[in-house]
Amino acid sequence: MQARLETVDCPCCEGDGHRHWASENGYNAVKCAGCGTVYIRERPRAEDISAAARDGVHPTEDGTLDQRLHRQGWKVPFYAGIVRRFFEGEKGLSWLDVGAGNGEFVEAVQRALPDVQALGIDPMEVKVARAQQRGVPITAQTLEEVTGSYDVISIINVFSHIPDFQHFGGLIRARLKPGGSLFIETGNGGDLPSRADYPGELLLPDHLVFSGIEQMKQTLGRLGFGRVEHWSRRTDHPLWAAKQLVKSTLKGKPKVFVPWTRQFRTVFYRAYLDG
Repeated sequence: MQARLETVDCPCCEGDGHRHWASENGYNAVKCAGCGTVYIRERPRAEDISAAARDGVHPTEDGTLDQRLHRQGWKVPFYAGIVRRFFEGEKGLSWLDVGAGNGEFVEAVQRALPDVQALGIDPMEVKVARAQQRGVPITAQTLEEVTGSYDVISIINVFSHIPDFQHFGGLIRARLKPGGSLFIETGNGGDLPSRADYPGELLLPDHLVFSGIEQMKQTLGRLGFGRVEHWSRRTDHPLWAAKQLVKSTLKGKPKVFVPWTRQFRTVFYRAYLDG
């Protein structure tokens, strides 16, 4: 059974013009006619989104979508390389990872920048407990509960889960030191004309918003991040194609995926706070 729903306009430009883009788990994603952002127009209410973020379980028309995923160790060396790409040589940073989950990104920051003071927060207690058992400094907090200020705040694959990024981004800005950086990883779903260009499941309604590169820059600019660097990474490599074939075969609908043909990218942003 679905959660109670509310209807919202585009979270990027606040326009109400849209066209249908995709359906999944009883939810519809639409593409904004004005800026191109893809989002769920009829979505769970804010309090239900918060509850699902804490519990990791989202009601759908077919039952539930369980996102209480376990640690993926391969992410640590992968993200360590990404952190070095953007922050190599920077010393003594204080770093807060928001939506830290099982702690892979915090571990990666510690590996890439040994003198960093890194910690993470996440509202899902089951993931926080797993991270703490490994000695990773993560606490079960929301961003509203965080005190202090940081040189860097990161949100890794978190943007698409946030129903109101102007509010959330304001909370981040208030917790950054002058000249601090917001570091983001998310997809470029808003740049894709068709659902067919998006790899894998959309995971609606866990994912609420799919931004494109220019939409993200506009959003960050409105929040006071005057300079934004970005780097895009392909995901449609041969290993991905092989995995998709296996997944589709296990579901009884085998489908061949051709590598190096999709427009989807994973995008990393480093946004610098003005002043």
